[in-house]
Amino acid sequence: MSMDIAFPPVIKHTSSSAIPLGHLRPLGYQRKPAGKVKEILDMPDAHSFEMKYVKQSRPVVIREALKDLPVFNTWKEDKYLKDKFGNLSITTTIKKQLQRRVQSLMQFKKFLLDYMYDDWWLATTMPKEMANELPLPDCLRCGSYRQRLQEAELWMSSGGTASLLHSHDDHNIHCVLFGRKDFIVIDEQYKSSFDYTEKYHNAGSGFSKLDMDMINMFKNKDIANIPWSYATINQGDCILIPAGYLHQVRSYGRGISFSILFAPSKVFDSSDCKLTTDENGQKKEERLSDAAYVWVVRDSKRQISAMNMEPSILKKYLDLLLRADDEIHYEKFEHFFEDALEQYPDHTSAREAFDVLTDKPGQTELTRDQLENIKPNKLVHLSRIFNDARTKQGNFVRDEL
Repeated sequence: MSMDIAFPPVIKHTSSSAIPLGHLRPLGYQRKPAGKVKEILDMPDAHSFEMKYVKQSRPVVIREALKDLPVFNTWKEDKYLKDKFGNLSITTTIKKQLQRRVQSLMQFKKFLLDYMYDDWWLATTMPKEMANELPLPDCLRCGSYRQRLQEAELWMSSGGTASLLHSHDDHNIHCVLFGRKDFIVIDEQYKSSFDYTEKYHNAGSGFSKLDMDMINMFKNKDIANIPWSYATINQGDCILIPAGYLHQVRSYGRGISFSILFAPSKVFDSSDCKLTTDENGQKKEERLSDAAYVWVVRDSKRQISAMNMEPSILKKYLDLLLRADDEIHYEKFEHFFEDALEQYPDHTSAREAFDVLTDKPGQTELTRDQLENIKPNKLVHLSRIFNDARTKQGNFVRDEL
């Protein structure tokens, strides 16, 4: 629960020792940091956020991004959370984030009863009931960002958590409501020095298999030469971790935070951003729950948001899957397809579904040009595959038009 841990760590050089600096110590003890992650005050507007940070793939800490939130008072005590959200089902994970993580689904009230004593932390897709009480960050309320939101996630622990060194294929804004989080941030060009493994082939995301609490410097000598930046964020602060950036996170004290993943894009449009103010020019207040995401919680499970897969919705999902790349690899489509239909085991194979989109069976990628010029009948066919899987189990819901 301690909040006064020194960070970055104080490094004492012992040049006479035969043991490499930082051997069997946590990541960060192997060399001094290159410096702090860039810091700014207050949440920027969407256009500035894009031009200065996202487009430049530049991490940034946003101090006082969230101000005077009611949850700073209401969520301060677990009793409020238990009384209001206790019956929700959430996903928990063992605190030390090993390569094979042990996850469990439990009621929130049970987690609140035990998390101060058991070795668990909460990591779950944000329940809508809780998203109703949290703000949608200003920079994501309009423009291309608003259309490219993948998922909102909720994090909670009693402190003492440590993540793997990992990266995402989406941009990530992480905001702290309670507690403290320390970030080590490393450019993706150094992945190979950390025994980095992709989540799956052509994933664009993954993790280091090294134990971040005990770096073996005899086996991983290159780490002594890899520059890293650091950041500490507290209540009301947020940090942007651009897609691809390696980062490791440690938490201290009773911690509650949330993150929003949004897909990279080759182009950015902020033409609708003026609509985020009311008729008097005042900023509109928006909740996390006001936005649309690809992944949501429904029936206590992480599911794709579209219950009825229309061709236009499917096209949007494929655009998001493409991100800023020039092609969608089959493995990435397969991962999305299987996640979306996880509850419906009697569905068409991902290989057959992908062949619907491509010009020839067995292709390993769908190019940006192919997607932009895809024939409507292909989208209709693939939409039917999604919907048929649900129909077979009686879970199909047709949207009212």
